[in-house]
Amino acid sequence: MMRRTPLYVARTSDDDPPQFDVLEQYDIAYGFIEVAIELWRLAGSPDRAKAIDDVITSAYAFEPARLERDQLAALRDLLEGLEQALVGTLTDEHHMLSAAKVEELRGHVKTLDFNESYGADARRAVQDALVYVDHLRNILDEALAAGACILFD
Repeated sequence: MMRRTPLYVARTSDDDPPQFDVLEQYDIAYGFIEVAIELWRLAGSPDRAKAIDDVITSAYAFEPARLERDQLAALRDLLEGLEQALVGTLTDEHHMLSAAKVEELRGHVKTLDFNESYGADARRAVQDALVYVDHLRNILDEALAAGACILFD
């Protein structure tokens, strides 16, 4: 299950220490990053997953932890190509999993939802996860357009 921790899009003052004006709060958005990392791993690109993790780790160099413009742009770039990388390695062209792949992954992944009560709909777990990745892209684009940072809780 993905972490349900908020991200905040905020403008930073030039004060020392900086002050933050929160423009938007996304209640469960930190988990969207975890989804992207796991999808890159499942797509056979652990290097991209590690690069995202490295960007997130770099946010903790600041107090409070935050992604600044260069980190936001790097994270946004690291999301590119994810959907295409999944096709053939994990999913079909519609981002559907085979029933066999659902069984293989069930219990071995953290962020995709394979609840057995979903039955055949569990094949859509990657489609559902990609919605979170799209939300993450939108949040990053919003922060970049506003000249803002993203604060972690």
